[in-house]
Amino acid sequence: MSTFLDLVEKRRTVYALGTDSEYSKEDIENRIREVVKQVPTAFNSQTTRVVVLFDEANDKFWDHIYDVQKNVLEGEMWDMMSGVMTGAKKGIGTVLFFEDKEAVEVMPAQGARQEAYKQNNNANAQYAVWLALAEMDLGASLQHFNVGYEQGFDKGTKEMFNLPESYEMLAQMPFGSVEQEIGEKEHIDTDVQVKVLT
Repeated sequence: MSTFLDLVEKRRTVYALGTDSEYSKEDIENRIREVVKQVPTAFNSQTTRVVVLFDEANDKFWDHIYDVQKNVLEGEMWDMMSGVMTGAKKGIGTVLFFEDKEAVEVMPAQGARQEAYKQNNNANAQYAVWLALAEMDLGASLQHFNVGYEQGFDKGTKEMFNLPESYEMLAQMPFGSVEQEIGEKEHIDTDVQVKVLT
C-alpha cells in the first residue's frame, strides 16, 4: 500500500533540470498520452489538451516566454523567475496544459460552475502528469507564464505552434533529470488540513 504514497512524496518542485534519463522521448510521450487519457473530468467532458515540447520547440517556447516576461517582471521577481525560464531550457522538455474552450462550452454547466469544472479538469491532468514524471525519476515544476486567454497573453504560443484559437493555456511543466538535492518539505499539521467527523 506504500507505493502510491511513496510516489506522492517523491513528486517535488525541481528547477535544476538536466537531460539524463533512461527513458526516451517516445517513452515519455507515450506515458503522458496514457495518463491524460485516464484523467477524470467533469461529465467525462475531456476538455484538457496537452502539448509536449522537446528540443527546438522547447527552446523556442522558453525564449518566447523570456522575451515577453523581461518586459513584465522587475527586480527580485525577475531575478527569481528568469532563472526558472533559462533552467527550463536545460531539461528534456515541457508539457503545456490547455483547456479547449469549445469543449468547455458544451459541458452541461454555465458560469462559475463551468469555470470550476474547467480548472478541476486541468488540475487533475497536471497532477497526474507530474506523478507520472516522478515515477520516471524526472523532476518538474508547474509554471503559469503568459496565461490569460481573454487578454490574449497566450496568443503568441498558439501562433508559434499553430494551435487552435480555442485553446486556453493554463500552465506549463518543464521537466528533466533532477540536478539538485531536494530538501525537506515543511508541512502544516494534518489536523489543520484534514477534519474527521462522525
